[in-house]
Amino acid sequence: MEIRVFDKTIEPLGAIDEISCLLWRARYFDVGTFNLLAPITENNSKLLKRGNIITKHDGRWEVTTEDGGVWRRAAQITYVHITKDENGLEQLEAQGYMLSRWLSKRCIVPQIAKTATNQALINLMVEKNCGSQAGSRRKFEQFVMLPQEQIPGTQVEYANVAYADLGAEVKGRAQAGKLGYDILINEREKLYGFYLYKGKELTAKNTEGNTPCIFSRDFDNVDEQEYTDSIENCKNFIYVQGAAEDNETPPVVTVDGAGASGLELEEVFCEATDIARKYQEGEREIVIPLSTYLAMLRTRGNAELENYGEAVSFVSTISTNSNLKYKSDFDLGDRITCKEVKWGIQIDARITEVLETYQKGKEAIEATFGDSLPTLLEQIKKVR
Repeated sequence: MEIRVFDKTIEPLGAIDEISCLLWRARYFDVGTFNLLAPITENNSKLLKRGNIITKHDGRWEVTTEDGGVWRRAAQITYVHITKDENGLEQLEAQGYMLSRWLSKRCIVPQIAKTATNQALINLMVEKNCGSQAGSRRKFEQFVMLPQEQIPGTQVEYANVAYADLGAEVKGRAQAGKLGYDILINEREKLYGFYLYKGKELTAKNTEGNTPCIFSRDFDNVDEQEYTDSIENCKNFIYVQGAAEDNETPPVVTVDGAGASGLELEEVFCEATDIARKYQEGEREIVIPLSTYLAMLRTRGNAELENYGEAVSFVSTISTNSNLKYKSDFDLGDRITCKEVKWGIQIDARITEVLETYQKGKEAIEATFGDSLPTLLEQIKKVR
């Protein structure tokens, strides 16, 4: 494996001499991260600078477009820390994020109110706020939209909060549409490209004709497994209150996620007064029709209920010498089957996160199938 370093204009600066440890964590509908520990050498000290871009060359994380372009996942160094232990050993630690974090450099301006699929909404957000339709000052340099397949999806009524964080809105629409995204790099053409895609269906009973991908200790393709099944944060019915107009009673809509009743009915309230019926488009004030506005509130309700679903996840350390090869038989975003006969569990789940660890010449791959439990920070945000 080779780690190459570039400046932000994608001019090559060199390759890292050697590393002690690399944790490369890619996520399907969220921003990935990396942690790198390397001995201090003149070359490493020169290359591992805050703001520089790194790519990992090991035959993975490559996307080839029809014109022959090769695009790779990349990350930007945002943190550098140098240590010296009691034995005099000096090491350099670099941390950072995959390039999709750059989407949070922008607020959504002007506000978007539109009926479209999640794929179309994401593309519109990106194009208008950092892509070709953005103002000259707001465009990302050397940035293009990569070709995409037409992904099936339902039409949703969407409106963002005024000046919403672009990265957060893209993540929300990606989760709603079960889509993956990132900003990739083309080293040869010196371009960045927005990449939006959907993983393959590789479950045991898939009807698309794909070869099933089943992870189980019985098949010797898993070294360790950890299973979580939680309803601690589960809600299935939501009341959504919109903004009042001219001292009228604010409209309230409901979204019934399960048709439950009695003890099975789990209710929650969402205040969506941030979705206004009136917004500015240049010098013109736009008033959204009531029927459309109510549909937007229901869209918000559906999105909120996504955060209150059952949390079912498998975290597995995958054997690198197994019958299933990463990036060949399965990839980040694919839906696969997890099976543990002794525990009596079999679930179909999406690969939402992959952690690659390189240390002392050895490689380990850990995959998260399904949705992991919310972190304490995420729980605090929901309470607020």
